Amino acid sequence: MSSFPKSFEVYGFTIEVHAGGRRVWSPSFKRFVNNKLDSGELTVYDVMEKCNASQSLVYKWRADVKASKIRMTSVSEERFFSEVVIDETEPSQTSQRDPSNILLRSRGIEIALPSAYPVDDLVKIILSLEVRA
Repeated sequence: MSSFPKSFEVYGFTIEVHAGGRRVWSPSFKRFVNNKLDSGELTVYDVMEKCNASQSLVYKWRADVKASKIRMTSVSEERFFSEVVIDETEPSQTSQRDPSNILLRSRGIEIALPSAYPVDDLVKIILSLEVRA
């Protein structure tokens, strides 16, 4: 039986402790600490003492927050995936004329776009074809 706790609470965050005593500091906890340090509400020493963490770890959390550019948003984004299937058994006249085109087909519609077409706009087109289908 391990002598390490399963988790503990600090600054209102639950910190998980894995086998062997490894603590897992969540990104939201790191953001919280970073914001409190930036505002002057906490010092590095306060965090070190309260979290039983080294000075270098606290500075690493700050670097992690900066490096990851974590967005603070209350709205979750819905993820989606669109599958593009290339049917090489029936090449169209468009694809034979210019092989560098992106070819989209959906129920009687065929769209040829330049290979440098913006990805964001390409996603919009694919989504509109899926709605039509």
